[in-house]
This record gives sequence, C-alpha cells and structure tokens, in this order.
Amino acid sequence: MLRRIEGYWISIISPGSFFMLRFTAGPFPPGTNVYANIALSEVNTMFSGNDPDSKFAADANIVTWTFYEPNGTQSAPQVGDSSSNAVAVDNCATITFMLSGARVAAKAQINVLRF
Repeated sequence: MLRRIEGYWISIISPGSFFMLRFTAGPFPPGTNVYANIALSEVNTMFSGNDPDSKFAADANIVTWTFYEPNGTQSAPQVGDSSSNAVAVDNCATITFMLSGARVAAKAQINVLRF
C-alpha cells in the first residue's frame, strides 16, 4: 500500500565549469520500501550566446542508496551507474540524487514513493 508521495526539485546554474549538486532523501523509518526517480525538467543554455564553443552538459541521476541491515544499521552505500534515474529499494534508509552540468542552467524533479 502506498503510504506517502514526496516531490522535490533541485536546480543548478553553471555559467562556466562543471558544477554538481547532491540531495539526500531520508533517513526513512526502518521497514520503508521506496521507489524513487529523478528527471531533468528544464535545461537552458543561455550561456552559449554567440560563443563559438556552444557545448553544454546536464545530467540527473541517482548516485547511491542505503538500506537497513538485519541488525538495524545502515548498509554501505549501493552505487548506481551513470544512467540510474530510478530505483526501488526495500527497507530503504537513504537515497542520494545528483544534478550536474556545465555551461547550463538545469532543474530536475525528484519523486519518492513510500510503501
């Protein structure tokens, strides 16, 4: 049964070099099963202008998550790959999201569903 839906958004403005922002949801109560996702909802390349180098980058993903061990302690961080944008975790403790970019303004929407 769905217990709670939480929504968050994070944003970056990086007119020059690479910038990274991390957000951690939790800790959740032991026994909480979680489905979470992150998606880019806005990408603005206003910094490129007439610059001959119009390259930019933006990325939103799930970096790590932890769960509760049988003894009640948190597990070591479980690492997602660079394309992880959704994960389901039984007995979830925390989930860490990341939004990064260079020469871009970007916003990402995060959804956390607790079961």
